[in-house]
Amino acid sequence: MILSWLFVSFCSLPLTFRFAISMKLPSSLQQAICAAIRSAVIITVLVSVCVLDRLRSCSAQERPEFCIFPYRCPIAARLSPQVGQTGSEVKLLLQGARLQEIQEVLFYRSGITFVGFEPAALVPDDIHQMPIDAPEGTAAWLTLKIADDCPLGEHFLRVRTSDALSEMVSFWVTPFPCVAEQHLGHDSATSSNGSIETAQQIALGNSVYGYHPKNSTMDHDFYAVDLDQGQRLTVEVWSSCLGYQHFRAMSDIAITVYDSDGKRIAAVDDSSLMGMDPILNITVERAGKYFVNIHQSMDFEGILRHYVAHFSDAPRPVITYPLGGQAGTVLSAVGIGDISGDIPLEIKLPAKPGAFEKAILEHRTGRSVVANQVKVASFGDVLEDDQAHFTPETAQRFDGDLPIAFNGQILDEGKTDWFRFRAEKGKRYRVRTYAATLGSSLDAKLRIIPAPGVNSRINITADDSSWVDHDWYGNDKVWIIQDRMDPIAVFEPDVDGEYLVGIHDSQRLYGPDYVYRIEFQPLTDRALVHFPTDYREAPNKRDRLVVPRGNTIEHPFAIKYATGNRYRGGMRLVAHGLPQGVSFSCPPLEPGQMLTQGVLTATKDAKPWSGLIDFSLEPTEPDADFTGSYVHNVPSTQRRGGNDVVFNRVRRCALAVVQEAPFAVSVKQPTISLAQNAIIDLEVQVDRRDGFEGAVRLYAAWTPPGITVSVPLVIPAGQTKGVYRLQASGSVKPGQYPLTLTAQENQGGDRGWGTGFHFVASPPIQLSVVRPYLEIQLARSSIERLQEGTIKATIKTINPLPSHAQATLVRLPKGVELLAPVTVKPGQREAAFQVRATKDCLTGQYREIGCQIAIQAAGQTITQQTGDGTLRIDAER
Repeated sequence: MILSWLFVSFCSLPLTFRFAISMKLPSSLQQAICAAIRSAVIITVLVSVCVLDRLRSCSAQERPEFCIFPYRCPIAARLSPQVGQTGSEVKLLLQGARLQEIQEVLFYRSGITFVGFEPAALVPDDIHQMPIDAPEGTAAWLTLKIADDCPLGEHFLRVRTSDALSEMVSFWVTPFPCVAEQHLGHDSATSSNGSIETAQQIALGNSVYGYHPKNSTMDHDFYAVDLDQGQRLTVEVWSSCLGYQHFRAMSDIAITVYDSDGKRIAAVDDSSLMGMDPILNITVERAGKYFVNIHQSMDFEGILRHYVAHFSDAPRPVITYPLGGQAGTVLSAVGIGDISGDIPLEIKLPAKPGAFEKAILEHRTGRSVVANQVKVASFGDVLEDDQAHFTPETAQRFDGDLPIAFNGQILDEGKTDWFRFRAEKGKRYRVRTYAATLGSSLDAKLRIIPAPGVNSRINITADDSSWVDHDWYGNDKVWIIQDRMDPIAVFEPDVDGEYLVGIHDSQRLYGPDYVYRIEFQPLTDRALVHFPTDYREAPNKRDRLVVPRGNTIEHPFAIKYATGNRYRGGMRLVAHGLPQGVSFSCPPLEPGQMLTQGVLTATKDAKPWSGLIDFSLEPTEPDADFTGSYVHNVPSTQRRGGNDVVFNRVRRCALAVVQEAPFAVSVKQPTISLAQNAIIDLEVQVDRRDGFEGAVRLYAAWTPPGITVSVPLVIPAGQTKGVYRLQASGSVKPGQYPLTLTAQENQGGDRGWGTGFHFVASPPIQLSVVRPYLEIQLARSSIERLQEGTIKATIKTINPLPSHAQATLVRLPKGVELLAPVTVKPGQREAAFQVRATKDCLTGQYREIGCQIAIQAAGQTITQQTGDGTLRIDAER
């Protein structure tokens, strides 16, 4: 930052000269302006030198506040390092907020167990990696035990404290010993690993974890390896995939290799298998020492970035052909892309394919760390033959029945591979392309047309896909992932007959690694359920369920129909796997309803717990073939503008039972019904516990369709009661609706992340919505300015009035006064409102004048609005 200020100051000096001259100021004034600028630059230089000198000389504990990681937002901000070896016990630094009482670590996969934690008094700063003080609760050392057979790769976890469950962070498992980068901070004359001469020695079969420090301009980390003549060198990098921090932690690693003479012999940036993370695979011509430079290809932000580099001599195919096979068989495949050439593979496929991602099998060749992926299906395969099938007329014929998977490679520039098959009218298929999803270089484009002579109107062109096509929820505009390069379409033959499917690269590229797999999968009706997010807040906020003992919480649930779904009936949201003492309720969803609210309650004796539960959608219509399941998808690190590229995706929901909250909230069951176009006030009670006296903020996170809410209600410190207002529109459907309000502390936490707040809810009340008591039609009226007049009303009784009602006019123009409210008796059919036009009223015609009715029932006031009249104001005579 200081250097940036110096640069701007020096650059602005000649501009200041030119500005002074262009303004034709007196020469003495020009000289004074330039002298002032020079003085400012000199002062900036002196201050900068003093600050930098102070930073170098001060102790770790004396370092200034701006060196400290901003802990105020998430509970779990980042984990360092994010890697550990199978069969080892590792100690990791977790940084975040409110980490004083860690009780459990929740893992999404088996193989890792939580041993314990201890508070961290010191943490490394992001610039020099020098120890600085960690404020209480902002850092902790976690000890984890990794099993010998722990699955390699990514493991999601959350930390449960005494009163919260953290955001999701990832930890990665490697088969190799883990070695730390020796020089973690900025390079200097006395401490560096930024050159061949200062390279850190690494043996093959190790995973190195390192950092590119904050405010570093293209930091370079050199590692030296000794290789024999003809030996393979494989370097696989995890960096962008780590999601090191929840915000702005983008990393774009590149690898450059030099020989012992300092000559560059290889360079790689990005990979089809790992996206922005590179994979290097070379053989060396002579024995000696080689130097691997790990650096940023592009500096996204001036923050700390983390990487893990696996050094080995393992074979490294980038893709397999074919990309899948039938369950219960042994897949004879070829590994493509290794420096030594194609590698024959025999891959045993499981007896049954799993659902969604569980149908994708990971396969590692030799000691490679990053897995190749193959799709497992319940149906058979067709492999392209060695003939040219580049036109619909020469398509490769398949005489069997669907479902089937067509497999091939695009080996010729601009060519399209065509397959011919039979299909029956009325059957429905999801045509799913697997290419970029499984690491292929192919940017596929798909076509489905009828074969010549078939009288069909089918004409499908698909290029790329949406999140919903992949059975995920996501922002299609800015959330980018290579899986979405694969086209997906719904195919429903309109006649029995033969059809053609063609596939090519949308950029006319080709090669042996341009592999594809086209599956014709039977299509079923289904939907996705997920937590909706607010663009003004972190997507991680309340992305899990945290229930205090002896209390209630609510959470909105959003529904998204899957691609090709035709079911539009009602649904039930059901929870599975709840711990003892926790219950869940949710009203049935009406046809077309895409948002609802679930309520969870924990008994006072429920034990503290964290785990993974499932949600399913079940049809309310009998015999409907429909399913729905929960999905969770948030960016692992968020970029400015929301253009995110790496995501944490799981299909189970995290739930925790925590200690009692310092308050509870309840809503008094109203004794009256809420009428359409009416307002009702709800009495709210706060039960303060354990000496809590702070202000409480209440709001409705969800209301039935057609019911709107007021601004959040804040019950001041020390008080226990308040009134929350609801308003029903004329479109709300009459009926019984469960309603609950959410409460949290009004201050003391981070609103964007939700950190530091206890979220509780009132037990549901039954809100009765009825048709309005009265409908009033206001007659068209006119009045002269400075005169009195009458607006007549016709009254229609919809529901009998329980008592007399008071009616007033609303939305009157400025300068028009209602002389007195009108009392409406039960059964009354007409009324007249006396009004006066003052001198302040402008002449003209005023529309949308309404009538507001106050009705007393069961000791409460119901306020209803009705009517739509027109009043003309004439000039005085």
